[in-house]
Amino acid sequence: MPELMSALLFEKSECALVAHRRKAPFEGQWMLPSTLVRDDEAAEDALRRHAREQFGMTLAEGAESFVETVYLAESMHQYVANIFRATLPPGPMRFNTEGEYDDAKWLSAADLEQLTMPPDLRIPLAKILAEPESLHKLDWERMGREVNAEAVPLAERGVVGAAASAEPPPDNTAGWNAVSAAYQKERYGERFGDRLMWSWRASEDDLHVLDEVAGKRALVLGCGGGQDVVALAKMGAVVVGIDGSEAQLAYARKHAQERTDNASFVEGTLEDLSRFDDESFDLAVSIHALDYVQRPEVALKEAARVLKPGGVLAIAVKHPFDVHVDGGPPYRVVSPYWATHGDWPWQFKDGTAAPFRHYFRTMSQWFELVTGAGFTVERLMEPCEADLPKAEGDELDDRWMRLLPYTLVIKARRR
Repeated sequence: MPELMSALLFEKSECALVAHRRKAPFEGQWMLPSTLVRDDEAAEDALRRHAREQFGMTLAEGAESFVETVYLAESMHQYVANIFRATLPPGPMRFNTEGEYDDAKWLSAADLEQLTMPPDLRIPLAKILAEPESLHKLDWERMGREVNAEAVPLAERGVVGAAASAEPPPDNTAGWNAVSAAYQKERYGERFGDRLMWSWRASEDDLHVLDEVAGKRALVLGCGGGQDVVALAKMGAVVVGIDGSEAQLAYARKHAQERTDNASFVEGTLEDLSRFDDESFDLAVSIHALDYVQRPEVALKEAARVLKPGGVLAIAVKHPFDVHVDGGPPYRVVSPYWATHGDWPWQFKDGTAAPFRHYFRTMSQWFELVTGAGFTVERLMEPCEADLPKAEGDELDDRWMRLLPYTLVIKARRR
């Protein structure tokens, strides 16, 4: 079971105070001042205890405000760390030289990349901090390590940023509206022809996920630029696509108009399919859209409602393990398998960029979400896409794709 931690966020001139741990957990790494929460104390009590023991200062009750929860891992241990923004009390901080830290720095968002720090701590810190400024180092030698074995002046109290509420998560719909034109031009567009693609390489011709679709009514959940809608229509289905992005739907309508008469589109969220009658579709497809939905259980229950008994649900999501691996060879796990989300910017060659929030679910969670919505799972597919042919412009790393699956595909049937 994960252990609970409390972390202190002190800010000065758009920098955060981080300290180098010389004791476990996270020995040898840079962290926000953090401590395990004891069984007999609340998260805020742990903050005040840690500030007093390690920095010789007294935090008044109510001087901290919750910012964010992050999930950290070290070896076989998992931690749930609650970050609290705290106001520095009057007077200097006094550092315990016999304590848990042996160095400290004021760091801007840009500086975080230069230090050994858990990635799932670096990401929220980069969000919280303002635009990069020069690094403010603490001159520990000048302040004298031998003045007092228990307490050494650490830094003069600086101006602390206003205690604002935590930054809201990226708006995925706004993000898709912002990047739609660049995404369709550089990434998707017409590169796959009229094939139904479950990922960047695996098509329906490769995986054979669906039953016969000719003459069936199909619903595409998160249809984006309409490519999946057109592909199903070309297979003989009458298809409706729903998506929350106005810009993506504008592209979808133009894309479909030139290719089929059996496609239509509506703007809306996947969690609200109230415009569709009960049991009005034979098939529901969602390809790399549920990753961006905060409450997939609602979307899946809505899909079950609009499907006829025996109707097929087929979804593709980024593989639950792949999302936690990053970097070049040797590849490394950069976040806990049980982490719930990650925020990242999508950037294109023409300078277009927008932030997105990607929601993470484990394999077992996807299984439980689908079965809990009223479906029976018939197939779980994890294709080795390194063995599949590349489309023009495919830049995916084959070395990576031979080590782990890129996509998880689930076929289920409405009970």
